[in-house]
Amino acid sequence: MKTSLTKRVFYSVLFFFCLGAVNAQTSTYTGVYNLLQAKCASCHNTSSPAGSLDLSGTASQVYANIVNHVPSNATAATRGDKLIKGGYVHSSFLLRKINNGLDADNGINAGEGSPCPQTGSVTNNDIELVRQWIIHGALQTDTMGTHVQNLIDKYYAGKSHTSVPASHPLPTDPGSYQLHIGKILLDSNSEMEYFMKYDLHLPDTIEVNRIELFMGAASHHFILYKFLSPSAATNFADGMRIQDPATGQGSSTGYSNIVSAWQRPYNFQLPAGTAYSWESGSVLDFNHHLYNYNPDSVLGMDIYLNIYTQPKHTAQHTMYSTLFYNPNILIPAGQTATFTQSKTFSSAANNWNVWFMSSHTHKYGVDFNIFQRNSDGTTGAQMYQGKFDYSHNTYAGSFDWAHPPVEIFTPMYVINPRDGFIAEATYDNTGSTPVQWGLTTKDEMMVYYIQYTLGDKINTGIQNNLAETLNLQIFPNPASRTTVYYTLAGSSKVKLEVSNLMGQNVRTLTEGEQSAGNYSFDIDQLAAGTYLLKTTVNGSSVTRKLIITN
Repeated sequence: MKTSLTKRVFYSVLFFFCLGAVNAQTSTYTGVYNLLQAKCASCHNTSSPAGSLDLSGTASQVYANIVNHVPSNATAATRGDKLIKGGYVHSSFLLRKINNGLDADNGINAGEGSPCPQTGSVTNNDIELVRQWIIHGALQTDTMGTHVQNLIDKYYAGKSHTSVPASHPLPTDPGSYQLHIGKILLDSNSEMEYFMKYDLHLPDTIEVNRIELFMGAASHHFILYKFLSPSAATNFADGMRIQDPATGQGSSTGYSNIVSAWQRPYNFQLPAGTAYSWESGSVLDFNHHLYNYNPDSVLGMDIYLNIYTQPKHTAQHTMYSTLFYNPNILIPAGQTATFTQSKTFSSAANNWNVWFMSSHTHKYGVDFNIFQRNSDGTTGAQMYQGKFDYSHNTYAGSFDWAHPPVEIFTPMYVINPRDGFIAEATYDNTGSTPVQWGLTTKDEMMVYYIQYTLGDKINTGIQNNLAETLNLQIFPNPASRTTVYYTLAGSSKVKLEVSNLMGQNVRTLTEGEQSAGNYSFDIDQLAAGTYLLKTTVNGSSVTRKLIITN
């Protein structure tokens, strides 16, 4: 069932309260209508409707003439534009006609006529009012008009700061394109988490092999979701939906799956032969959490997504994504606390080839570790260590909660999802009150997410079973000097080799036939850096990351 107008108004009211209490409000559309009467109706009137557009009627008549109305301009209509399309700034032809250079990505194109208005001019404040109205769904009735206008006036009067990426080049690869989200305005001393759906209007299935995101420093996170189906997307209105920090209402949880997530700008280049699959009719859902701790300035925020595609059936393997969270956390005031969560997937039919892994906490997070879970429920090999740099290549000695490590496994890390994972997060509550799970940065979170392809059928995978059979351990790791331990149940042909991240062999520890028993090999005199230790037993291999420090 589609979200009703009442719910759409509710989201707008909630947004209004999130940004600060104000007095009596007018509708945002009232301001837009007054602007059109003052600047446009002289050319677009009943007697001489330029472009077959009459803007001189009542507010209701003008609304019906512009919202979701196909432009008479053939070029704009061919693009799929509407005069005004709620939630879609760059598909609203009327906004493009008056853009006047405010948004470099939203100018008129060849064949779309001259800029408007033909006489007089529109100010940045005028253009921004129309843009903000569209961003919030282009409703005919809401209760936040006065506040939105105050934000705009304050922003363009110099009480502003921007969090716009310094560089956001357009992709040039065939089949690639850029999505521009914004500008989002946020008042001083506030934070907000919003969702906004985006219909790709895909006529056929495509594959996405790379997503590059550009975001400003005031972004707490940006998550890209994809609705489970086009019909699932119809449960949500067009335009910005503010997530209620108390109830979570406004999110698409249960209706969408995560594609990828960012806590800083990053270029997700998927491994060769893999891709996300976006079927015909796919609708995305953008989730952006941002904050403005400036005491008196309005924040202006933009997000840019470069999407790289390829024809369907190009990839050999589909890339899947899964997000896990543990809401059962409570950190007493002035105390350090560690929480552990075990996740298993008993119905999984295939092993998972894990390519990507990362974590997420708020400001009290001081460590985050993820392990394989053994079939008996005990903690297995460590897959992710939080006290690394962002690229998970250099041991940093501390956990950067705002930019936690991103672990890319090369080669992919094979696990049995029926055994699953064990996540462990530690928090140091330096505040004076207890902190528990919540959606704002004043609360805490325990989240991690992975991306993976499907591997062999369960019980036929090699890497996970071999590691458990060998009881393979590297300790200490990271370290300047470490030792590899393993156990052979019977006589086996064994090879241990260390390579760099380019796959070049730098040392062979042992190679040949070995009898049953316990073995250990020291690794020292290597330059500081990240290496891969590949253990091959009777033709089956397991690879582990090795960190050498100074």
